[in-house]
Amino acid sequence: MGPGIKNQNTSEGGFELQFQDQSSISKNTPPLPPLVADDANFFVRNARKVYHPIGFRKGYNFSFWFICCGAMLGFCAARAMFLDIEGVFFESTLLAEKYWYSNFSLYRIGITIHLACVVPAGILVFFQFMPIIRYKALYLHRINGYLIILLILIANAGALMIARRAFGGGVETQAVVYLLATMTTTSLLLGYFNIKKLQIEQHRKWMIRAWAYLGVIITMRFMMLIAATIINQMGSYWMGVTCGELEFGFIDGNNTLAAETAFRARYPGCIDSKGMILSDKNIAIQGLTDGRVEEAGVGYKLGFGMAAWVCLVLHAVLAEVYLALTSRETERLRMVSYEKQKARGWANPGREGLTADRIDGVPWVPRQTE
Repeated sequence: MGPGIKNQNTSEGGFELQFQDQSSISKNTPPLPPLVADDANFFVRNARKVYHPIGFRKGYNFSFWFICCGAMLGFCAARAMFLDIEGVFFESTLLAEKYWYSNFSLYRIGITIHLACVVPAGILVFFQFMPIIRYKALYLHRINGYLIILLILIANAGALMIARRAFGGGVETQAVVYLLATMTTTSLLLGYFNIKKLQIEQHRKWMIRAWAYLGVIITMRFMMLIAATIINQMGSYWMGVTCGELEFGFIDGNNTLAAETAFRARYPGCIDSKGMILSDKNIAIQGLTDGRVEEAGVGYKLGFGMAAWVCLVLHAVLAEVYLALTSRETERLRMVSYEKQKARGWANPGREGLTADRIDGVPWVPRQTE
């Protein structure tokens, strides 16, 4: 820390930032709002008793954190049991998914890596965005941040390994998985780069974007249910399913001889002239969530890619709307970045990170206050 910067804590990945010693900041730095407002009503006064102790100064920031990070925590905590791949996960997943994960080592390794990394990361991020940890245990915040970035990067690698078979592995599904992995990886790396340059407001933006994109996996569940219901009601959507998947659905957990006999009777198109099963041949299966097991699986797989695309666009737009509506916080954090970079003696204080004015636009200058 340079002269004039005392007892400051950076906002690494969070919604806001607090100074414990306001006297150490330049008069040009926009001040934080007061902890208590004279005109606060009964609800606000009591709400502050909840969110002030964990470091939040603004009610809307606490609301966003509680809803978004709380949803991520709950979702990942509920999915922690899926780390038992052979047991709970195989019992809960679609039979077609189980076919690929249990019979092909590449996909088995991919799903194991993905779940083992993304579930802990989703739990840890709840605490990463909690301001009190940044204020009281900054090193813990940093270590937790490094761990989360590493876990997500590895989880993305696992997701890419299974993209070809995830929920049918259609081109629309593969495309959205590759894009989502690229967007989250890029955002995390840009956030890391900017905090190393003490460009705190850009670090905040990119980390919020990264987790907005990662939150797609939650909202798309609801979209998938809606899509599956519509597909079931229409009854006119079909999908190609390999005979190997269909056979596995019959045989898994059943008497092998009786199950294979039933499979051959229902899908004679999967049998060649010599009585051998054509595992790679595709059979058209109707998507009906209230139909047979294989039809129900198709009903959910048909809506996966669409749900992922719609929710990714929705989350990306909402993240940018949130960042645009909190421009005052962005400007305040840029002044903090300016003070820190200036104290380090860097050449371009306020714009050492990846800011827009390094490429084009009017160069940023510190805001002058009375």
